[in-house]
Amino acid sequence: MYAILTDDRDLARADVGEVTHFFAESVDGTRREPLAGTVNSVACWGDTAAIRETPDRAAVTADGRRATPETDGHHWGTVCPTDPDYRAGLLERLERVGAAGDVRLTTLGFPGSAFCRCERCERTFAESEYDDRSAWRSAVVTEFVADASDRVAGDLLATLYPDPYPGHLRERAGLAPAALAPHVSEFVVPLCSPGYETTYWVETLARGFADELADLDAELTIQLSAGNVDADRLAGLTRRLEPYAETIVYGTHPGDEDVVRDAIRRVREGEAVATPA
Repeated sequence: MYAILTDDRDLARADVGEVTHFFAESVDGTRREPLAGTVNSVACWGDTAAIRETPDRAAVTADGRRATPETDGHHWGTVCPTDPDYRAGLLERLERVGAAGDVRLTTLGFPGSAFCRCERCERTFAESEYDDRSAWRSAVVTEFVADASDRVAGDLLATLYPDPYPGHLRERAGLAPAALAPHVSEFVVPLCSPGYETTYWVETLARGFADELADLDAELTIQLSAGNVDADRLAGLTRRLEPYAETIVYGTHPGDEDVVRDAIRRVREGEAVATPA
């Protein structure tokens, strides 16, 4: 199956592929009216606007580095996942967005293995039943996803950081696929690159995720980017990934629509395409 991801409402209704993922809430803090009949994508803890307004909300390391766009390795601000007020507001928003249909969670979990060491996280971990911080962080994220699942009327999709090596997702972000699978219908893995001049790594990661998630009752979707890539290369890459994923979703802007349509057509019609290196 083929899908697109876009923030353009007209493009979302243009019937490119069978499914549309629509940015209802983005990492910069932009919130749009959810679009019925789509998979509405919601940035969970990634919220640069909230961090700009209240810097102390950002997740923090033991040495005081905060998860802000100015911090090396971070492209947006990330709220601490144990912030109770933000969590409550996020669940309320998810319930509202979920009334329109399926929901995709992005920026899910902690923003790195060193986060979060705020006073609240230190106290909550110390008072928990866990001796291992990674296990505690996974429990925090899993409990949130379970609560989100109860609020969403349709299917719930979870976006995973693109690292399929066993244990890495748990250590990095508190994401434990086996624990999350009972609460979600689908895992989405972004494997995005402008132009895809080299593509061996895309297939390698897709295959790794297919193996890692094989025994779980949740489908695998791979997300590609359609910017600065021609239809021939995109179609060839799609064919190499189809053995591993039930759905391929293309990040698409209005200017990329024709490329995505042509790539999907080529794959569906079995047209000869270049094999990416």
